[in-house]
Amino acid sequence: MKNLNARAGAIGISFQLGLLSLAMSVAHPAAAQTTPKYEFAKPQEVKAVEWKAQAKGGVLQTTGNSQTTNGSVGASASRRDGGNKLALEGALAYGKSTVFAPVFGDALNPTQITALDQRSVQTTNSWMTRGRYDRFFTENNAGYVVAQAAADKIAGKSFFGGGQIGYSRQVLKNDVHLLLAELGYDFSTESYVSQPGKMLDAVRVHSARAFVGDTLKVTPLTGISASVEALFNLNKEDKAINVSTKLPGVDPFKDTRVIGKLALTTTLLKSLSMSLGFTLRYDQNPAPRPVPSGAPAGSAYAPTFQPFADTVDTLTEATLVYTFL
Repeated sequence: MKNLNARAGAIGISFQLGLLSLAMSVAHPAAAQTTPKYEFAKPQEVKAVEWKAQAKGGVLQTTGNSQTTNGSVGASASRRDGGNKLALEGALAYGKSTVFAPVFGDALNPTQITALDQRSVQTTNSWMTRGRYDRFFTENNAGYVVAQAAADKIAGKSFFGGGQIGYSRQVLKNDVHLLLAELGYDFSTESYVSQPGKMLDAVRVHSARAFVGDTLKVTPLTGISASVEALFNLNKEDKAINVSTKLPGVDPFKDTRVIGKLALTTTLLKSLSMSLGFTLRYDQNPAPRPVPSGAPAGSAYAPTFQPFADTVDTLTEATLVYTFL
């Protein structure tokens, strides 16, 4: 019995070794073959559509001895999808003051004031809308098209607007600076506030445009932006009144316009920021100055007298900015 059990164990071991040898002989040729490789194309990175939207506003009001009301609102929105970017913005500013004008009611004493007359005078009355489309050919190069419309009645312009087209170059971009430079063409049409007894024709201006702007990151919560835009008229403006000669006709490069902007913005809360801004506008040949607000009905300038708006306008503002997106 003992020999039979040993024999059976030997047969079992021999059978198992035979199966193992067969398995190895079958598996060995397969291992010698080239291992199949499966390659999948890397999916192209798709950038998400980028939306931005914000609104800002400010107000100042006084009553009593000094009666003034001033307010401004603005909004902007943009959408970028790949190499296409569309931006829209608009702004409105209005202000008025109540002033006291003397009344001389005694003909025998022409310098004696007999009463005071309250008059409401507009001090600010302007609005603007602007749309811009950028087509990015590369990360740093783009073409742009702009359409805009605006008015500033205090400066004598009941309407001015037009379009722009040109080339935009991202000159520098790092963790601190974003520097842009642009060259292009600008077309503008200007209509002036009407005056009794005078015909003020609309003026069309063809200009070369140059722009430089920089955004500086001071801290993670604070930034400074600065820009300068210059427009140089290329055509002779036959219908524009020359500020120097008081006659129609302004030669090329004699109606240069410059806009400089400087702003400091700091984040107060997650979506709320405060902005301190300064804007300077220069117009080499400004519009004819309209009859002042609050003047008696029917008032007009003498035929030989025509004042003009100032060549330089400045705006200093402090506003709260709320970012939606």
